[in-house]
Amino acid sequence: MRWRDGLAPYMRWRDSLDDELVTYRHDLSIPQGCRVGGFPSWHTTDPYPMNCEACAAPMVLLLTVDSREWDGANGSWMPTEEWDVAGYLRDRCPTKLTIGRDGLNIFACPTEPGHPHRWSIQ
Repeated sequence: MRWRDGLAPYMRWRDSLDDELVTYRHDLSIPQGCRVGGFPSWHTTDPYPMNCEACAAPMVLLLTVDSREWDGANGSWMPTEEWDVAGYLRDRCPTKLTIGRDGLNIFACPTEPGHPHRWSIQ
């Protein structure tokens, strides 16, 4: 119940968009924006195995650099401080980054940090 109560300011912001649906893809799944670790989004391609070219170990997501911090389909990843001041799409790119289609995922080898990194653009 506390989680739902914490969403009240967000839902007021969201209601102003005439869109009350909370969806898994846009609100509950992989967060948008720049982040360290977590899981990569494969929204433009099917998942592709990222294995270390030196030792063949499955690589882990090290860093995601995204062109947008949130998109027009949602606002749930928007910082709470922005809910009252941000327009629907006013400043979804506060970092002013433009990375390929949307974002850059950088992967690292978990067994040997000195092995070459790999990347994908989504």
